[in-house]
Amino acid sequence: MPPRRSHKKSRAGCQRCKLRKVKCDEAHPICGNCTKHGVPCDFDDPSALSPPSSLVRYTTPSSTSSTTPKPSPSSTTHNPFPPPPPLPFHLDPPLPSTTLSPYSPTSRATELRLLHTYTTLTAPTLAWGDTPPAALAWQLAVPNLAFTTPCLMDALLAIAALHLRALTPSDPSLPRLFHAYMASALSSYTATLHSGVTAENGPALFATAALIAFQASASRRFLNEPGSEVEPYSLPTQWFHAFQGVKTVVIATWPFLRSSDIRPIISAQPALALDLHPSRPAFFDDLLVGLDEQLSSLPEEERDETRRAYEHSVAYLNWAHARPEKARIVGFPATVSRRFIELVDRADSRALAVIASFFAMTRAVDGAWWLEGVALKEVRGIMGLLGEEWRGRIGL
Repeated sequence: MPPRRSHKKSRAGCQRCKLRKVKCDEAHPICGNCTKHGVPCDFDDPSALSPPSSLVRYTTPSSTSSTTPKPSPSSTTHNPFPPPPPLPFHLDPPLPSTTLSPYSPTSRATELRLLHTYTTLTAPTLAWGDTPPAALAWQLAVPNLAFTTPCLMDALLAIAALHLRALTPSDPSLPRLFHAYMASALSSYTATLHSGVTAENGPALFATAALIAFQASASRRFLNEPGSEVEPYSLPTQWFHAFQGVKTVVIATWPFLRSSDIRPIISAQPALALDLHPSRPAFFDDLLVGLDEQLSSLPEEERDETRRAYEHSVAYLNWAHARPEKARIVGFPATVSRRFIELVDRADSRALAVIASFFAMTRAVDGAWWLEGVALKEVRGIMGLLGEEWRGRIGL
């Protein structure tokens, strides 16, 4: 008789990992194993996902021909913005959409359940500050946009499935629902971005980007769950790239956001007032000790940008620490510079100490389900990658 597994078999992993009989980390849009081997991942290809047994999707007449809403001639003519920059993560071009069967009573109940979960439970947790207008925008304005924007509706249903997974971890259908909806959302979101930002799709693109970022952070809590095979710690780089993507979309869509019903979501973020060169000692000063010596070892053309990246990120931490509110703390991944993200991707020790200090601060908002348990998990993981010198500099 074969020995029993020492861990629970993953039922939500990608098909390639299942065929290879290896543990899938379920990272989106491409799992860690597929990224490592440079092969396609079915999380990134919604057509490779068979619909959940309890769910049969339908498409409206407008969406059967294309998952991407085409801008009207007037919006195309008067759109002063160039095509958006590439996404901060890899996505293959979306495949043509297919016409699916009409709703069954079971699938109708499934999507109603997810929509109800979103409006009653999930939406209020997404507002960055304690501002009723922002919570109301997530609860009412975003679903209203989703009814006419497939990528937003799929992202909305995906985040609701992920929230339900956190609330009812014993339901085996929820991981599969999440993966199917998120893969579809990523595909149509990419196609819409490539078609150009307009007044009609701008607010929905922002909301979709934000929901993708929320799932990037929430998904971290499901790594190495009790009873599953323990995987080596991996840096939360996709989380930072996803929130950088939100910043990119905000810049491209701001002329359309400021007059939309979801503007309160943006307005809830407090204005930055960073002190890059404080005259008095600040809490995270140790993170900049020895910076001049480190910079002297870099090529001269990289020094100024790298210095600004470190100083800006530490100044943000000091600003948030002075008043540790949710809206201040969680804005960090979207606010740091692209150069800082590159340093994190390279596992630079100083950059890792900075993000460990950020995660330590998220304990102040650990009550949010999409951050629950993340602080301890990330700080422990990062400290395991750092030497003793840097561990002592993390602001705990």
